[in-house]
Amino acid sequence: MPRPRPSRRRAPLVGVLSAALLLSVAGCGGDGESDSSGESPSPSKSDATPTGSPSKAQGPLSEQQARAALVVEQNLPAGWKSADLDDTTAAGDAPDDLSTKDRNCKKLMDTLGGDLDKHEARTDASRDYSKKASGPYLSSEIASYDATRDAKRALSTFKSVRDSCKKVTTRNNATTVEWKVSELKTKAGGDSAGARLRGTAKGGSADGKQLTLDLVLTRAEGSTTGLALLTTGKGDTTMTTGVAKEAAKRLKTVAKGRTPTPTVPPEQDD
Repeated sequence: MPRPRPSRRRAPLVGVLSAALLLSVAGCGGDGESDSSGESPSPSKSDATPTGSPSKAQGPLSEQQARAALVVEQNLPAGWKSADLDDTTAAGDAPDDLSTKDRNCKKLMDTLGGDLDKHEARTDASRDYSKKASGPYLSSEIASYDATRDAKRALSTFKSVRDSCKKVTTRNNATTVEWKVSELKTKAGGDSAGARLRGTAKGGSADGKQLTLDLVLTRAEGSTTGLALLTTGKGDTTMTTGVAKEAAKRLKTVAKGRTPTPTVPPEQDD
């Protein structure tokens, strides 16, 4: 008899990014701006040795293991804090999902949280961060599947969609963004792939804003760790690469049956 799937605790990544988008367009544009020259501070690295049983994880990760693999504040540059991007917008209301009519391109974001139709992850976890109320924003996602082949399929889908989806238009209330999609080489290590979406918002308070959305997906055994970094301006390749490396290390540690350090803080009650 198949095991019941645990209920998802929040909306898919597309919903989280929609909240971040609403926040960013109403804030100070300079807070999230950077370029790919690598001037941003590198993420903090942990010098602690992973602890726990060295036994290799069998089957999908438990919810506790999935949470343990999430990026923590110590993996981020100074100034980044945990944030609830589901509930908070600049307008004070809950955002609509960031929507697109292109089902193929939508898979690019869905793969990060294990939300693919007919190949949904068995367990998942997520945690969001922001540098300031006006952005930039980061989402850390873990998805764990019944079999390694399913995790490989998720990464393969990510790569395929990244290469086939050259342009995608998303909408959120009065704001429309026409994104151009390209490969992002992050050198996160292991079995990973990255994509960069750049676009200019039209309509609403976002009108005229240049936005960059970096997506990175990395696989370890039967699980994946997804990263989404949303900024104004040209993006921040240095930060994306650094955090993606830390995320990959944490997932690989958990996949080996160990607990990465620093540990994820206890989950807060709603």
